[in-house]
Formats: sequence, C-alpha cells, structure tokens
Amino acid sequence: MAVDSLERLDTERIDRSMEFRPADALVMSCGTVTLDLTRGLVLLIWNQRLRIHQLPKGRRNIEEPMLTAALRETYEETGIRVTPLRLNIATRATPPKQPSNGRSQKNPDITVGCPSTEFVGACLYPDPQSETEALKTVFYYAATADSTIKPDAGTQEAWEELGPRWVAIADVASILCFQGEIAAVQKAVDDVKKTGYTIGA
Repeated sequence: MAVDSLERLDTERIDRSMEFRPADALVMSCGTVTLDLTRGLVLLIWNQRLRIHQLPKGRRNIEEPMLTAALRETYEETGIRVTPLRLNIATRATPPKQPSNGRSQKNPDITVGCPSTEFVGACLYPDPQSETEALKTVFYYAATADSTIKPDAGTQEAWEELGPRWVAIADVASILCFQGEIAAVQKAVDDVKKTGYTIGA
C-alpha cells in the first residue's frame, strides 16, 4: 500500500472496529457446493440427528489446505468424491503477477478475470456445538460430481447420521434449512454460469 494511502486512513475508526480473537475462539470449517452440471442438481446432506438438510462441511485439520479440507469433508459426509470447479470468481485474493514494463502497479481491491478454485464465499456465526464461545467461519468451494454414481459406504464418523441427497437447484431454497447456505448455493451457481458452464439440459 502506498504511503499517501496510509496517511489518509482513519486509524482511530479502524482501531475501534478491529477485534482480536485467539485461535481457540475461532472455528474454521470448509465445505462444498457440489453440482451435477448435466442434470442441474446440487448435493446436500440430510442430518438425521438434527432433522435438517445442510451443505456438506466440517472442520479443517491442523495445517490442512482449505480446499483439501472442503473436498475431504464432502467425501466423508456423503461418500461422494467431488472435483473442484475452476471458475471466474470475484475475489479479494491477490492476482498473479503480470509483466509490469518496469512500472509499479497497485493490486486491485477486487480481482476478476482470473479463473481459480478460490472459495465462492463464507458463512459466519457463533458455533452452536462449542462448549466455549467460538466464532465459526465456513468457507464454501464450488465443485462437481456425477449424481448417478453410488456413494462409498463407511466414510462417516461413528457418531454422524448423514445421508447424501441430490436435489434440483430450483428446489434448494425450500429444502435447505439455513438462508446463508441457500445464498452460498446461489453464489456458486451464478459463478458457474458466469464462467460459461451450462447447467441442465
């Protein structure tokens, strides 16, 4: 960031809004919005214990890359191996360096036009399953799979009671329990279409 930009920052306002949380008060989870592009379906899980439909997701392991965690958790909860989609996602991630002809160039606030497997968005909320106060952030990645392939058995933890469900994208808003997850599906679908993929017949 250039010095003149730093001089214009309202440091007092930033300081008032800045909050620190120790690592043990934060939960990082990763999941997928997995689409069967040919059939226009999205992969959900039926949580038998809670009696709700959700997107597949779970906590990241120590030092595990986020995308790896999203794919692993999806497989463990559904028995379905999914493939990340490379999409044109508007992101705050720094774009790859380009030849600058010797001139210094400032990175854009929002990067577009760089196809990637970056997350499409995140849901933030207090972790209801934690015995101590913790803020949970779930990062969602777009992925694809074939809904006709039979799920592998025995992939879940012993205490989990989850069943994979393929549902029509058009029905997601009436089936998923949480508005944040509905928004995640819509964002992934929008990014898929914007990238040029065709969904459904």
